[in-house]
Amino acid sequence: MNRTARLVASVGLLLGGGGTAVAEPGGQAVVVCETLVGLRLLMGDGASDYASAAARLPRHPACRLVPRDRVGLAEHRAMVGGAPFECLTIRDEGHCAWVLP
Repeated sequence: MNRTARLVASVGLLLGGGGTAVAEPGGQAVVVCETLVGLRLLMGDGASDYASAAARLPRHPACRLVPRDRVGLAEHRAMVGGAPFECLTIRDEGHCAWVLP
């Protein structure tokens, strides 16, 4: 099982147990997408919060969970429909990733 699959499984286990999902702000992982379009597609698929976004990741191969300690500062920012979006640097990767607001 790869790292993303393990993180998604952890989210599912925590949700089923009534605990806090690891993908929530302040948790251990962050939902990110390679492009802003990919993030918007994930959100358009009904992913309005971290828990539902994590559950929909298998249908969105350009999106994944990244451990929070690898996420850095904003490299790019955009406004879409009045909502702010940020592309945050990911440690040990040569590019940023768009984060669920």
